[in-house]
Amino acid sequence: MYHFTLKATFPFSVTHLFDAFHKPDLLMQWFAPGDVQITQVMSNFAEGGRYRVSMMEPSGDSYSLTGQFATILANEELVFSWAWEDNREESVITSVDIKFEALGPNLSSVHLLHSGFMNKTERDQHQLGWVDCLEKLSQLKF
Repeated sequence: MYHFTLKATFPFSVTHLFDAFHKPDLLMQWFAPGDVQITQVMSNFAEGGRYRVSMMEPSGDSYSLTGQFATILANEELVFSWAWEDNREESVITSVDIKFEALGPNLSSVHLLHSGFMNKTERDQHQLGWVDCLEKLSQLKF
């Protein structure tokens, strides 16, 4: 199995950062790489609750990400499963574990672990996607 970790710092409070990872109106603004657009976010934000994020490429191709929340500790940690509904990948279900840290009143960080990939190619593609998304997140206005 393959995994990657990322750490990033953001110019907003840990509360705003945590909100950005689960509130649909905020996810719509950053939770897709490059020119991909989020078209819908559905979420039952509770431990055991499910989510679904629909996305569309500029070409018109669409796909959906789905999963279940395993751990929710407000402003501290968020753990959820991750699966693409199209089943085009060898890694059917992977796991995302995000730890949040307050570094100051308007400064916080995430430590993200995405694990369970069956091959390096899928791991590397997801890592590039996360880097792009986190760059978008850093520009979010609250």
